[in-house]
Amino acid sequence: MKFIKPKTHKKCPRCGNKCLINQTRCEECDLLFSRLEFASNKAAKKKLKKFDSDFVIYTTQYPKDVNWYKLMAMTFFTGIFGGHYYYTGKYIKGLIMTLCFIYALFCTIFNDVLWSSMESFLYIPIGLEGIAWIVSLIYVCCKKYKVPVIVEMPDENATEILDKETEKKVKEFKDEVKEIKKQNKEKKKELNQDLKEENQVEDKGQK
Repeated sequence: MKFIKPKTHKKCPRCGNKCLINQTRCEECDLLFSRLEFASNKAAKKKLKKFDSDFVIYTTQYPKDVNWYKLMAMTFFTGIFGGHYYYTGKYIKGLIMTLCFIYALFCTIFNDVLWSSMESFLYIPIGLEGIAWIVSLIYVCCKKYKVPVIVEMPDENATEILDKETEKKVKEFKDEVKEIKKQNKEKKKELNQDLKEENQVEDKGQK
């Protein structure tokens, strides 16, 4: 009987580097994977509208402002003319799908007139559009469809967006740092005391 091997690696959404599944930071681009929790698709769409792709990364880990059910519905009902691409901010792909859809409508309406004068290969874009729609639908169903996002860290006054688990980890980390500082202070005090005693012994020996 064959057992499914557990997943041991994952790809960094920014640079594509292969990382261990339990790795918290990418060694190549230094991306903290925990920061993807604060990713925003809306911020990415604003930059992509200006044709600015700096700091935009593509990931299958959907942010809070992208609803998978809505994305699924958009792909199924409006994907044929690129509705799901517009929803996630992939405007160039959406525009190509829209133009292909308009071209398909034009060819369908004037099919009798065009068929005699047009070569059959000119209908290839219609077939490619249908294939692209089906592939997108499969990717969305399997949650493999990549969404553009920008990682946004909360400011100091926005701690309300942190969940309880994150707050607990931050508190534990601060307590740990305090404990280390306390231990270092005690060790330094003991070291100074030992040095003082050694100096006193040397002084007595010289006398």
